[in-house]
Amino acid sequence: MTALLCFGEVLVDLLPIDALGTQHQPIAGGAPANVAVGFAKLGGKSLFAGGISTDDYGVMLQEALAQYRVDTDYLVSFDCAPTATVLVSLDSGGERSFSFNRNGTADMLFRSNHFDIIDWQQVDIFHFCSNSMTDDQSFAATFYGVHLAYSKSKLVSFDVNLRPSLWSDIKQMATRVERCYHYTHLLKLSRDEALYLADIHGISLEEYWQYCIELGVECILVTNGDKEVLCVTSHTQFTVAVPTVDVVDTTAAGDSFIAGFLYAIAKEIEFDLAYLSIKQRFESRDFLRSGIDFAARCGALTCSQKGAFPSLPHLELVAKFD
Repeated sequence: MTALLCFGEVLVDLLPIDALGTQHQPIAGGAPANVAVGFAKLGGKSLFAGGISTDDYGVMLQEALAQYRVDTDYLVSFDCAPTATVLVSLDSGGERSFSFNRNGTADMLFRSNHFDIIDWQQVDIFHFCSNSMTDDQSFAATFYGVHLAYSKSKLVSFDVNLRPSLWSDIKQMATRVERCYHYTHLLKLSRDEALYLADIHGISLEEYWQYCIELGVECILVTNGDKEVLCVTSHTQFTVAVPTVDVVDTTAAGDSFIAGFLYAIAKEIEFDLAYLSIKQRFESRDFLRSGIDFAARCGALTCSQKGAFPSLPHLELVAKFD
């Protein structure tokens, strides 16, 4: 079975449970952790690597990952640091905004040497986000892990997932993100994130796609809320419509999308990777369109419920959703 290793932050989302937003429920979350759980709930083999606190929230998070059958052997515990939390606010349309408490938290203490304990023979896909790049030491560890996965011929998936408020020096954000493109096969970002990065370079979106591909990215997926998903490769460019749902909470929708896409392509490559490379697969428009359609259904279903882990769909629900 094709195995996915996700790396980065696992944290606590504090979700509003009353109309005024004065009371909150702690729910397990964090973008790469959401992807790990989403992949596992669909039926995939999922592993997670990152730093975790030994405080009560940390125990809750580790138990939540295990509950959803995510292998936590590569979690590194720190008893000297708290769990990161994020206060989530929802507007009338279910769109969320975040306020992070992430100073000196356990997820920021994972270092390069921790990647050396990973048995890379049991990993096929490596997925990460940019929130583990926000200070010098965390970026060094992330970049080491990305390069290591790439050097071991793993499929490298990168969800940009920009959160400017987390960066101590926002001028570093684009540079660090784009350094990772050299070792990224699959790049996922929102249209707003793409516009932000393209504007830094003073270029159009079309020029930015070309820039990404020139740096080494083989497939770019661009989400845009309830609008069509754009797919760009060096060979093709097309859009795929997304399903319509009554939106309750958009938290983890993008994570659900990329988990769904990775699961869909993992099922396709599981038995014949030796005969057809990932690069050749990404040259197939039908292969990509099928994966995006499945991923869009995953993301839409996640929007119809509150929370992160609980809202990520099981395979049976996606199969029935039309």
